[in-house]
Amino acid sequence: MKKLIIIIILSLFGLPNAISQITSPTNKANFGVDGEVRASFLGLLPQPAATSHDWFANTISGPPRFMIDTTGAAAITARYVTDLNFRKLPFFRVLKYDPFTILDGRMLIDAVYIRDYHGIDSTTFAMSNKNGDSPQSWSGAASQNVPDKNDLLDMFVHVRRAGSLPRLQDSLWFIGGISLDATAGNRYFDFELYQTDIFYNRSTLSFTGYGPDAGHTSWQFDPVTGAVTKPGDVIFSANFGGSGLQDLVARIWVNKSALLINSPNFDWAGTFDGATSSSTFGYASIVPKTNQFFYTGLQNSTATWSGPFQLVRADNSVQTTYDPNQFLEFSVNMGTLGLDPISLLGGDPCGLPFRRILVKSRSSSAFTAELKDFVGPFDFFEFKAADAAADIPMICGDNMISTISVTNPLPTSTYSWVTPDGKILGDTFGYQITVDTPGTYIVRQQLLSGCNQYAADTVVVKLDPTCALLPQNRIDLKGNIQGQVAKLDFEVSSNENVKYYTVERSLDGKTYKISKTLNANNNSGFSSYLIDDDISQLEGNQLYYRVKIVRIDGSTRYSSPLLLNRSSSQLTGFIISPNPVSSKMQIIIQAEKNQVGVVKIFNALGSLLEMRRVSLITGNNIISFQDFGNWSSGIYPVQVQVGEKLFTQKMVLTPKK
Repeated sequence: MKKLIIIIILSLFGLPNAISQITSPTNKANFGVDGEVRASFLGLLPQPAATSHDWFANTISGPPRFMIDTTGAAAITARYVTDLNFRKLPFFRVLKYDPFTILDGRMLIDAVYIRDYHGIDSTTFAMSNKNGDSPQSWSGAASQNVPDKNDLLDMFVHVRRAGSLPRLQDSLWFIGGISLDATAGNRYFDFELYQTDIFYNRSTLSFTGYGPDAGHTSWQFDPVTGAVTKPGDVIFSANFGGSGLQDLVARIWVNKSALLINSPNFDWAGTFDGATSSSTFGYASIVPKTNQFFYTGLQNSTATWSGPFQLVRADNSVQTTYDPNQFLEFSVNMGTLGLDPISLLGGDPCGLPFRRILVKSRSSSAFTAELKDFVGPFDFFEFKAADAAADIPMICGDNMISTISVTNPLPTSTYSWVTPDGKILGDTFGYQITVDTPGTYIVRQQLLSGCNQYAADTVVVKLDPTCALLPQNRIDLKGNIQGQVAKLDFEVSSNENVKYYTVERSLDGKTYKISKTLNANNNSGFSSYLIDDDISQLEGNQLYYRVKIVRIDGSTRYSSPLLLNRSSSQLTGFIISPNPVSSKMQIIIQAEKNQVGVVKIFNALGSLLEMRRVSLITGNNIISFQDFGNWSSGIYPVQVQVGEKLFTQKMVLTPKK
């Protein structure tokens, strides 16, 4: 584990030349660190979409660039209305883009959003647990109330580069955020990053999978050069006061003797805390080699939108906005701090700095203060490892070929193939190859070209001893979406050798479920099949399909996946009538199914003036608004959100005087 973060208290008192890095909204690597979650905004001010990404989309200028997958948000918030117990349950969402996607010249690496347990929280610390202790000695509480200043509601993490290449000059940024139940006073929390697969067992109220060095993984150094030879656990501790972020401190887990080593990556800052004053292992604070500022932080000073999943408070109430000072956000330049993987261990540009994150709250500013609430531990930097399979696992004869494919390809990954005893026909790069000889075939995955190997998988194509394998089947799968129906058709060769077909559907391109089963018709040679799949009850805009062939000899093979996007098949917008508006208006929304919608009206600065949740039925829906007589003349952005679709129009208001 290596990564990340933080230190130095920037005092504004007694240091007249100090420049605060923590009091103003700022874009870091095109991400808004501004104490709010809206893309295309920096604080209250609208920004060009390409220059101000954020966690979620609620924008008057588009198209927005938001990081967290919001699939199912409408269904979750609709259920909050009728199911009070459902509000207490946690859930998580991950990066909506593929890892290492380049967006507006910035490399997106990973992201996660987690909602904690609410009400009587079952992921809290019992008494006397502290940061320097081994997780082996930590004990959870089955259920207890947590003081509001320590009660974690939601947690955010995102890592990106400030450029499009994995290189040291394209700074690596760690961005974190939390929402707390408290809105006043001092609040203290830690983001702790682990090398091991640490896990919390809610049934035993204990942690497992902790590290080998007093419960953590210690950093190792070359005794001569001081260079890092093995990264370990990291923790960054933040203290927020009534006026915002007070300080952010980075620590790494080390043997106390390491404090005598001069590291070329960072300097020791003078503190060391283990379980006791005589502990061999503990967390030591670090600071950058340079005097550069490397972090920013902010809390929302006014009420602001809480995101598409809304906010559930500790008392189980639901809010559509954060109260002032309820959402806290920070960023850290890991390169400045000396924790960029490129500057460590030979500089693998895709080096993975840690495996799990645990977010904790503390009772006071002291690093050794009693721990209170926690979220996690949860996975991070866990990308899809290559999983390959052959469509025909046994071949024989000169005219037989088998296609071997990566079944879960990442668009940003590079795949190369080798074989010690087989034969690859054509190119050995890509997610798919064809072979005509039994043998062992190995695919090697790099997360990006030029990175070290991330994963590998092996496929063995065997020789059919009876040489009785049937002629191969080739599948051509096509389709489109019409309304709420996916229209699929596929053509198959050697149809006479097929027993039946299954059409499989996936929402994520990885986990497939059977949608239809078709018996093979009696046609020989090429044969075509047409299928209609009802998708009206499915969430999300992207659907994946594939066809599985089950042949009369029991062998199987799959078609290549087909991706269909239904974003253009649903709601296309809304109408404001009349427009310009004097005192009354109507919004007309045409919905293709019964669902919940949200209408919002903003002023020119982006402040929310009115919001109404509406129940839509299939067909035209008319929502009336009135009492605009006291509003000022001008242009007001109007948003309509239905499911995952967001539309914006401008209302021109000319009230009668």
